[in-house]
Amino acid sequence: MERRDFLKNTLAVCGLGLLPVGIIQSCTKSSNSGPTNVNFTLDLTNSANSTLTAVGGALTANGVIVIRKSATLFVALSATCTHEGCAVNYDASSTNVVCPCHGGVFNSSTGAVISGPPPSALTTYTATLSGNILTVKS
Repeated sequence: MERRDFLKNTLAVCGLGLLPVGIIQSCTKSSNSGPTNVNFTLDLTNSANSTLTAVGGALTANGVIVIRKSATLFVALSATCTHEGCAVNYDASSTNVVCPCHGGVFNSSTGAVISGPPPSALTTYTATLSGNILTVKS
């Protein structure tokens, strides 16, 4: 066997050996868990945050969707779908959080997956109201 043929065959075998690793890595989903180290405030007297003055209102800020559930209860969830990273929206008519990309549906109180392809729940954050200031934290 000539040197050139030996090198060609050796490189071909090595390349085939790496193929399964490439296939496995391409099937691995990246983490779409939402932002970390969340810490921001929303002034509910500010007109930009007016959707949160009424029960059932929602607002997306800093990668977090905030939903007003009652006079004193707010829920804060990651605004990123855990399936493919699309931005989710609050659907007031169904009171669910939905992903327009692939039909994922999440519970708007807990972030749990109700239906669709998302592999896991939306990340939840703490939302605390003090006067007119809503604080959202990890």
